[in-house]
Amino acid sequence: MNDTLQSDVQYPVRAWRWGVPVVSFVLALFVLFSGTNTALFLAINQAANTLGDGFWSHVTVLGDTAALLLILLFCGRRPQLVWQFFIAALLAILWTQSMKGPLGVLRPPAILSSEQFHLIGTLFQNNSFPSGHTTTTFLVIGVLCLQRFTASIKLLLLLLAILVGLSRIACGVHWPLDVLGGAFGGWMAAVIGQWLSLRWRIGLHDYVQRALAILLLAVALWMIVRPAHEFPMTQPFQVTLALAAILWSGRGMWRLFSFKR
Repeated sequence: MNDTLQSDVQYPVRAWRWGVPVVSFVLALFVLFSGTNTALFLAINQAANTLGDGFWSHVTVLGDTAALLLILLFCGRRPQLVWQFFIAALLAILWTQSMKGPLGVLRPPAILSSEQFHLIGTLFQNNSFPSGHTTTTFLVIGVLCLQRFTASIKLLLLLLAILVGLSRIACGVHWPLDVLGGAFGGWMAAVIGQWLSLRWRIGLHDYVQRALAILLLAVALWMIVRPAHEFPMTQPFQVTLALAAILWSGRGMWRLFSFKR
């Protein structure tokens, strides 16, 4: 491939690499040892309620499979980024699955009464830490922020990731510690994924890139046909995002699957 992305390892971006995991880790320690997890949840949940269920429902679905649509846009254009993402995704899955079941942290609906907080969507009770939506979002945004994009774009992406994290509290299904743990794990997966992708380059071969592109395309198509059971009002939004991502990725897909290059 002749459009391989140069890694930001060549550029002084340590603040972007380590800022998010360090801040999220320090904040998590503060919340944990100060005993403010529940109080902070109630405060954020109540304040966020002013924006309405529709707003937070649409924001929180961006932390689901919709986040992967951002990577689809780079298929056939920036193979290093796509490969880095898939390595990081495996690490993020390991992070969430190794913590959720063994820790078994109860979610807010399992501890608080329905009068104490506002719930949006499905009532989940178990496997609270870390937040999977937040982990996915910070994984994807972390991968993008470790590339050679402008600072303004990175800031907008980071604000989006923070908003998705807050949406999990606004929906009443995760504690602040869950969100901070997801932010830490997702971003660290991106950092380690970048390091590994620069040393294990088998994923840059055309056949691997094509397989990864097909997988991402399948995710986009699945978003179009699957019912939005948890947040039915977001169905048109998810379908629109998936269709837009498929169309926008068309040129890169054509280059990737063109055998006469």
